[in-house]
Amino acid sequence: MTDLSQERTRIARELHDGIAQELAAIGYALDSEIGRSDTSAGSRTGLREIREQVTGLNRRVRDEIFRLRSLRDDVQSSFLAALDSLQVVTQVDGSLPDSEVGVELGKVLIELARNAIEHGRATTIRVEIRSREITLENNGVSAGKSNPERFGLVGIGERLDLIGWKLSLDENFSRAQLMEND
Repeated sequence: MTDLSQERTRIARELHDGIAQELAAIGYALDSEIGRSDTSAGSRTGLREIREQVTGLNRRVRDEIFRLRSLRDDVQSSFLAALDSLQVVTQVDGSLPDSEVGVELGKVLIELARNAIEHGRATTIRVEIRSREITLENNGVSAGKSNPERFGLVGIGERLDLIGWKLSLDENFSRAQLMEND
């Protein structure tokens, strides 16, 4: 098992034993409050909405645990399945390398796509993969300058550093380029 595989397994274990369990406990506590006889109808409605959000977040954490633990031999198929799960229009030209580097690049691309959907309301993602450069374009609307200290971008930068790649974003965040370091 490679260092990156071991690290993915460790992270999956920590997510499962920590955050996923805590989210489940929060969900059970909400269920208990919803079921109390002295909970008002208005409070019950608000608590149910929160419960749905916790359930959705727990599902996302568990999906990530599954992805971390189930590295398939075919990196491209795993990447395409993860991209398809985002439920937006996608187009992919080219293939990721069938290696640890390909796995990490796929994870970065998925994170960038999720950010475009969540923060920019993108409905279309286009990825062009070349041997030493990958471009991800989206039709989202930028809410302005991003803070480079945000954990998502910091995590992407750290992941890319580990495999010898770097990230460049345009000012509108509608185009991201991943490039292999020279």
